[in-house]
Amino acid sequence: MGTINPRGKRFQVNFTPPNGLRIRPSFDTYDQADEWLRLMKEKVRTGQDISLDVVQSSKAIVMNLRELAEEVLNRHWRGCKSELSLWRNAKDVYLRLGASRSVKEVDERLLDDLVYQLERDGKSNGTINRRLAAVSKMLKHAYRRGYINRMPIIERKREPEGRMRWLNEEEEQVMLVKFREIGRDDVADFCEVLVDTGLRTGELFKLCGRDVDAEARVIYLWDTKNGKSRSVPLTTRAMEALQRNHKVDTNEPLFTFTQDSFSHTWKTMKHMVGLRNDKEFIPHCLRHTCASRLVQRGVDLRVVQEFLGHKSISTTIRYAKVAPKNLENARDVLESCAKPVPNLA
Repeated sequence: MGTINPRGKRFQVNFTPPNGLRIRPSFDTYDQADEWLRLMKEKVRTGQDISLDVVQSSKAIVMNLRELAEEVLNRHWRGCKSELSLWRNAKDVYLRLGASRSVKEVDERLLDDLVYQLERDGKSNGTINRRLAAVSKMLKHAYRRGYINRMPIIERKREPEGRMRWLNEEEEQVMLVKFREIGRDDVADFCEVLVDTGLRTGELFKLCGRDVDAEARVIYLWDTKNGKSRSVPLTTRAMEALQRNHKVDTNEPLFTFTQDSFSHTWKTMKHMVGLRNDKEFIPHCLRHTCASRLVQRGVDLRVVQEFLGHKSISTTIRYAKVAPKNLENARDVLESCAKPVPNLA
């Protein structure tokens, strides 16, 4: 009913159940092949149906980490925005744990070893968590497909909240002046729009003139990070910055320079203003600048969340935590309520 034959470094089972459908799975070791064949023979002997789910369950033995990563890539990650980073994280996981290691061997002990390797190599908690997120997606897929019988518990590392860098009005003006001094008025306009709309740089690069309603002074975003479209009102300054580029009401991009060109110009400006070594002074801080100004001036957090396109209110709340104006307002409220008791002595 069944035989086991070596095939290179693996072992192939030739198994033909009573229904005549020949099954030929391959395994990393002879013992794995023998165990699978024993299980199938026992099911036939006891009259159990050799259905698709039984055959598929054999992949719990056959499927190795590299094969699992490739299957998850093709079924879930292919074509998504973060495909490259997800695959890079998954590949690093299976290379560290062993590409040919059976997915069934992955348990808490092995995941602890993965974390130890990453820590030993000086990886940050954020990087470690991204690796763990990738392996979690892989194992969830394996569990749903019946390749493993249980999901190992995955404990993420604690990540400290990074400092949110934003610009005060003086810093913003210095930045814009430097861009114009080097002949990059278009980049200055680009940054003015970022500050006044809170858009991500990637979102603004994707927009064309047709996405701007000049009469209503609104910009429409269809392809966003959280997958939900949104509209953002435009300040007078932002509207004028867009109109200076002569791309409104056309299908042409609002800004025609490339992201590489923008990055190079940003680095040049950093050198000019003496912030070459400030790692937090990056284009994304313009989005932080917009958010912090809204919160500090008392705009409701739910409105700020919708304005910026935050998926979770907890992201927006971070700006409230670090807004000194909010603390001053809290103090003023308490001051107004405090009634001094006269000295009776």
